[in-house]
Amino acid sequence: MSAPDPTEWAEIAPHPGDRDLPAGRHELHRDRLLTAIARESRTHSSPRASRRPALALAALVLVAAAGAGLVARPGDEPPAALPSPQASRSAARLPPPGAVAKIRAYGTVRQLTDSADLVVRGEVVSVADGRSVYRVAEVLYRAPAAPVATEITVGTEPVGSPGRPTVLYLALSDPQARVYAPLSGDFGIFDLAGETATSRSSAMSVTGLRAEDATAAGRGFVTTLAELRQLASERG
Repeated sequence: MSAPDPTEWAEIAPHPGDRDLPAGRHELHRDRLLTAIARESRTHSSPRASRRPALALAALVLVAAAGAGLVARPGDEPPAALPSPQASRSAARLPPPGAVAKIRAYGTVRQLTDSADLVVRGEVVSVADGRSVYRVAEVLYRAPAAPVATEITVGTEPVGSPGRPTVLYLALSDPQARVYAPLSGDFGIFDLAGETATSRSSAMSVTGLRAEDATAAGRGFVTTLAELRQLASERG
């Protein structure tokens, strides 16, 4: 069978009709198309995709916050985070390395004695600007490099009210200024009542003279001034 003559296509093929749509038909088809696209997007969108704008916003906030803490100028060293005022004040109050090593929990009076630079009996004379002037009545132990006089400076919160007798286990916190601090706060403070010595704090207290006693934890430790003297003499 031979192919139809091209001139016959016009009679075989259907009439294409008018290329122009009636008025308003374009708007109708466009509205339907947009509605179908919106419905398809809602059906196939995932929670992950919906969270992307929020995550992007959070990332921008973090970048802005990080940038606020950095300072950089051309030619300067790489920028570094600026310390907070609280951190700066804390750093300024840090004791020297030797004193830092002595800040820990103590279980026995022997441990206190072995760590102390100075062990003295006496009383507070006055308190000013967070420092106490302490009058020394007796030196139980003194390390070779620890200066001592009839009055010493204890550079912490008051170690007792004026006139209250105590035994202090001290670390030399500022050698140049000759300032001392009790070992780990209340651990290094014993209040005296005659010949009886009682730890200042029940929570921050040793539990024994030479060996720890787990049953005494959480209670104030009580001993005698003679025992404290004996342990100090054993260190030499």
